[in-house]
Amino acid sequence: MLDYIELSQTTRAMNRAHKLAVKIIPGSRIEALAYVNQLTRILGMQPTASFFKIVRCPHDLGTYLDLRFYDDDEDQRHVQYMMAVEEGCKKWDEAVLKELEEKGYELSKERI
Repeated sequence: MLDYIELSQTTRAMNRAHKLAVKIIPGSRIEALAYVNQLTRILGMQPTASFFKIVRCPHDLGTYLDLRFYDDDEDQRHVQYMMAVEEGCKKWDEAVLKELEEKGYELSKERI
């Protein structure tokens, strides 16, 4: 059955939305796509029929983006990959930092 998990990357986006009280979708989309690229680089391609999706989450203080991973919870390949995705990446790797820099996106030093 199709299921999804929300990834921790977007918690940072939501926290920024609360702090800034503005719409931050463009930067969050760049950051979410970079995170998916890093996960794919580290974990390999996701199993067939599983996928990442960026979704809009309206909030009183503005809209933020959430990154989800959809999988079939009855397929063990999906479940194993989902567990690795859920573990996530502890920090941004050099390739992501370069990707973000090329797109003109800056991370604060405490987030690197």
